[in-house]
Amino acid sequence: MSFSNLNSPSAFLRVCVDQSDGGRISGKVYSQRLTRPMVFSDIGNLILRLDEVLEKQNFPQAFQRSRTFLERESRVPAAGDPEEGIPLSEVEGASGALATFTLCVISRRNASWQGWVDWMDGSPRQQFASALELIRMVEERFL
Repeated sequence: MSFSNLNSPSAFLRVCVDQSDGGRISGKVYSQRLTRPMVFSDIGNLILRLDEVLEKQNFPQAFQRSRTFLERESRVPAAGDPEEGIPLSEVEGASGALATFTLCVISRRNASWQGWVDWMDGSPRQQFASALELIRMVEERFL
């Protein structure tokens, strides 16, 4: 089994926000896409680390490929397939001290992300058309 179904729980990322200092959030990400929880120190760090996971798993597939002359070793705990990742029960049980949301990246067009955020506090699902829009959406919650 691999990462190939956007409707599968294995495609989702559970973001647990534990701290917010003047809008600068930090916490952990849980997903079947990861072999262990991934710590992030701010929204920029979250985006960059998750982009590494998406790139390593090639899912969703990027519409443009970055070219490089140097091969970089990945520092993210990306799983090869859902069976190698964090168990679904642990992912679903994870929650942050301040907030928790499910992030689903549906596509990666125009060198950015498109998808939705489901806030676990009962707020309606929000869609985003770029990583910048996602950053603004999350930061609005914590300012």
